[in-house]
Amino acid sequence: MSALLIGAFILFHLLNHLCILGGVQQHIEFMETFRLFYRNIIAESILLLCVLFQVCSGVYFVWRRRGQRSGFLEKAQVISGLYLAYFFINHVGAVLFGRFVAELDTNIYYGIAGFHTDPFQLYFIPYYFFSVVALFVHLASAFNWLSRDLIQQALRTKLAYLIVFIGILMSTTLMLGFNGVFSDIVIPSEYSAIYE
Repeated sequence: MSALLIGAFILFHLLNHLCILGGVQQHIEFMETFRLFYRNIIAESILLLCVLFQVCSGVYFVWRRRGQRSGFLEKAQVISGLYLAYFFINHVGAVLFGRFVAELDTNIYYGIAGFHTDPFQLYFIPYYFFSVVALFVHLASAFNWLSRDLIQQALRTKLAYLIVFIGILMSTTLMLGFNGVFSDIVIPSEYSAIYE
């Protein structure tokens, strides 16, 4: 259940990020509409508990089944899951810091200020790129496992690799968008000041 709730949130979060292709204003407008549904104490508490549960249970299952996984997709599931745990802890912590300590609107400017500040883009571009790729690798691994009784192995593997390819394509597109390739992005000073 927690994975489905997080999955629904991530779906809308990624749709929101794809709005960067239309510019920062389009991204912010989508985000403000999306926030009407989750930016309240009940929804945010449920989301945070779901993230905490997924991270803890994921790390537990990695530890419990260590050395028992075989095949590329099973091993990729572990690596992507551990990366997602790292990303979720960092990302949620950064958003909470931005909102409650730095007292900033944690909009797209907050999320991508590091992309536009030397030398921080050397960290943030791969950090975000691999988070989206890891998500799709994890989904591909889950699809492969969940469909094992429904679809032949050869087709399952091809579909899993297609899911990974879509993730790489989406992540590349987002990184280009966050770097201002599709529209000009000027980071307001209150956001770039975080990195000074």
